[in-house]
Amino acid sequence: MKPSDFVKYLQRMIALTDTGLTFTKDPFDRERYEDLRSLLSEMLNQGSDLDAEEVAEVLKPTSAYATPLMDVRAWIVEDEKICLVRGQGEDSWALPGGFGEVGYSPTENILKEIEEETGFKAKVERLLAVFDTNRFQLQSKQYAKFVFECKLLDGQFQENQEIADLQFFAIDQLPNLSEKRITKEQIEILWQVYQGQREQYLD
Repeated sequence: MKPSDFVKYLQRMIALTDTGLTFTKDPFDRERYEDLRSLLSEMLNQGSDLDAEEVAEVLKPTSAYATPLMDVRAWIVEDEKICLVRGQGEDSWALPGGFGEVGYSPTENILKEIEEETGFKAKVERLLAVFDTNRFQLQSKQYAKFVFECKLLDGQFQENQEIADLQFFAIDQLPNLSEKRITKEQIEILWQVYQGQREQYLD
């Protein structure tokens, strides 16, 4: 079994204990779920490459049915170059975007993220891809990553609390990528969809 598959199974079992602890009314079942969660925690610490912060995030209890979270990203191309942003204190780059916020639709979320991170108003053109992070960048939580082709409208980039820099890069001259946010493989898939070389990508 690959280490990544092992972590996925642990992630799934921990999610099941979350759901069990949320909905069980039987004190004996609760005790069993808590024991199982403790064992899974130890297995995760011993058998994964996740750091202490990521393990703590996996094990953070929920008060609802455990489901994947949502991440939204903007695919913005100008003059055949891809828009990437670099976070404050970071040396790696990613597509603009972030976690989806409750109360906003996926498209509302990405427009909000673009404006907050880049200073630009934008419009959504189409959905290029939905990626499962468990397939591309296994981490503490599972995310459905929605990538929208967007077009910048009015605005001007200014360094802000989140983002230190914004630049456009050719597909064959990509910088060091923040792989928990976007991988080179994902960018290559997105480029092919954008160019009409393949259909919309859906995990």
